[in-house]
Amino acid sequence: MSKLKEMKKQKEQAEGGGMLYTILAVLVVVAGIAVVALFLLNPRPSIDLAKLEAGGQTRGNENAKVSIVEFSDFQCPACGQAYPAVERAFSQYSDKVKFTYRHFPLSSLHPYAQKAAEASECASEQRKFWEMYDKLFQNQQNLKISDLKQYATDIGLDSAQFNSCLDTGKYASKVASDYSFALSIGLNSTPTFFINGEKYASVMSFDQLKALIDAKLG
Repeated sequence: MSKLKEMKKQKEQAEGGGMLYTILAVLVVVAGIAVVALFLLNPRPSIDLAKLEAGGQTRGNENAKVSIVEFSDFQCPACGQAYPAVERAFSQYSDKVKFTYRHFPLSSLHPYAQKAAEASECASEQRKFWEMYDKLFQNQQNLKISDLKQYATDIGLDSAQFNSCLDTGKYASKVASDYSFALSIGLNSTPTFFINGEKYASVMSFDQLKALIDAKLG
């Protein structure tokens, strides 16, 4: 083969390789755009709202456009950090939001979380779940059985009824049911929020919650 022909062949091969790289680069860009578009149109997988709320403690507007479900742990520090933001958001939007609390006590990390959750349900039996909820989050460092019984007295519960409820583990199975459901939908941390069925697994500030609520309200 002459030197001229050899150079011509090398040039053709180079041009062919360059064209191939260009095509591949275009395909990568198109695929990237498609992924971004898909994410924007469907940012988070949703879970059936009725299942998320089932058996939880609720407050607010039952017919609200915005539903917030929180899976939480009364001894969890991150849940304690989120608590003021949740309360502030709820006080501002109580007529526009339905808020549901469900139990996800991470007992391997928080040894008092299970009985604290049971205590809240025992308080609910006397229609004072939210009063106990406040007490537990405001006193996360003191959640021993004796503390729980003192809080029951503080919020005006029938002490004998509450103590019997707590000591017999009357609501242990209810707390366990919430826990099992949380695991079944892939939860592994607290707090985890669902807003209209969309999952947000991070500690939320008031500003974050407000922005999400406002966006859902339109």
